[in-house]
Amino acid sequence: MKTPEGKRIVLTFLSHPMKDAKARWCVRLVFEGGSVASSDLTLNVEDGEGTPVKEGLFEFAGKALPVKDGLATIKYRDFIAGKSEPGVWLHRRGVVPVPGGLTFV
Repeated sequence: MKTPEGKRIVLTFLSHPMKDAKARWCVRLVFEGGSVASSDLTLNVEDGEGTPVKEGLFEFAGKALPVKDGLATIKYRDFIAGKSEPGVWLHRRGVVPVPGGLTFV
């Protein structure tokens, strides 16, 4: 498992629709060119208004990833191991947990 050199891949995950834009979220998982099993992949986490999420937990690939100042990380190997796990949720204090999924934008 390796991302091709010079090729950056971004997967986008969106929350289910919510009336309150602050409850919505968008997460972009970034595979930098040349990433390998031991590489840290960055997740950019924003609310529905485009503001980085200050703090929370992103439930993804069978892991609960801490979010701090709009960023989280996961090892490439952990992403591969958990890619079949169906749960994708963002948990934030004071906001109802909202599920979501992979989207194509």
